[in-house]
Amino acid sequence: MKRILYVGWLGFNNVGDELMWLLFRDLCRAYLPSKQYDVLPSIPGVDIHNTSPYDTIVLGGGSLLIPGYIDVVYKAVSAKKKVLIWGSGHDRADFPKLDEAGVVRSNLAFTGEHRPNNEKLAEVVEQAVFCGVRGPLTYQFLDHIGNKMEHVMISGDPGMLLPSPSPAPTGGLANERTIGVNWGTAYNRIYGGSESRVEDQLVQALQQLVREGYKVHIFPVWGPDRDACRSLYKKLGDTEKVTMDLELYHHEDLIERIRDYALTINFKLHASYLSAAAGVPFVCLGYRFKSLDFGYSIDLPDYIVPTHDEKLTDTILDRVSRIRQESGSIQECFVEHREKYRALLEIPFREKLL
Repeated sequence: MKRILYVGWLGFNNVGDELMWLLFRDLCRAYLPSKQYDVLPSIPGVDIHNTSPYDTIVLGGGSLLIPGYIDVVYKAVSAKKKVLIWGSGHDRADFPKLDEAGVVRSNLAFTGEHRPNNEKLAEVVEQAVFCGVRGPLTYQFLDHIGNKMEHVMISGDPGMLLPSPSPAPTGGLANERTIGVNWGTAYNRIYGGSESRVEDQLVQALQQLVREGYKVHIFPVWGPDRDACRSLYKKLGDTEKVTMDLELYHHEDLIERIRDYALTINFKLHASYLSAAAGVPFVCLGYRFKSLDFGYSIDLPDYIVPTHDEKLTDTILDRVSRIRQESGSIQECFVEHREKYRALLEIPFREKLL
């Protein structure tokens, strides 16, 4: 029996990271004979630095092309283990210099104490039997560190594998013009460095949208996000048109709820993936490199609003206005990219690379 270790940030009740493991597990069940493969997730208690019990190491969805996780897969290839990079992405705190086409004009390679990770990751990419990354900015990052790019493809984030929900019933919340708002915290490790400033700007935008006739529903996707949601709810202050649900739902249940919204405004990245899966246009509050990577991966970078935007309130309102006009084409874009990335993310299973 072959043993496969799926490496991700698991066991911390984060909806996004957990759903990517579940999507990988479901593909394993669909393609791999259970009597021949044992697939394990890297939950707390599993020593991901000890690869000796496994035949294959999969670096899964999430921002894992960073120091620490790079060491895990480097040790694996050094031990002649089979390694796959399956929809992983890069993340960093500095805002990249981008041209209008999404080409990064600043060098993304590791520097300083992290410089050795360039050679390690280049070796991993060359030895990997499959290397699919989340988006074009991660792809450029791998190029900048000196990879042979013929080994790399933009596979999309595993969140693109999420199935579409059942059709929304008539008379649902969408008819009441409800906006789903995901809020949370990254402990101020965001563009601009101040979540309270972003929250205040978001409050102003939402208050204006309420005046225009929208209702607002606030929800988290991670336990520590709840306090931030409470703060946003308190600042909005309109209990008739503003509601909040602090339950952490299974991703399938959350998609079913999101599908009834007219649109969503999201802080956490995978809230926007869930919105796309539900076919609901979104405004993504781009707080890190990974948010930009996502926007360019689905050809909708204008709907990623960096959190250090000096006119954040106005920009959010502008994007909501554009969604009113462009919702049909945005939904078509979701469908197109889901189909494209599903085919690529299924390659390791169809071609028996595991």
